[in-house]
Amino acid sequence: MQGSARALPYAEAMARSRAAAEAVLGRAGAESCLRGKLTNALLGMSASCQAEAADTPLCQLAERAVVQLSWSLPFMDSTSRELLQLVDSGQRSPQP
Repeated sequence: MQGSARALPYAEAMARSRAAAEAVLGRAGAESCLRGKLTNALLGMSASCQAEAADTPLCQLAERAVVQLSWSLPFMDSTSRELLQLVDSGQRSPQP
């Protein structure tokens, strides 16, 4: 599919999403760069979830986030905090 994110293995997509969330919360770059990093990571997470037919809370978060039209800094912060909570709570791999 042209224009869609490449589906990475779930664990790799999760690691990229975590890194993006940490960058947002740590303000490791300009707001526009952080927005792009988080957007791309969550698009990749969503593609991974679809490829693996996974429906984890992390997949659901990615799906909710990628359809948002406005990615304000408060939205990115809250999404990043929720993402990190899900990853830290044991969202290591999709359930069969």
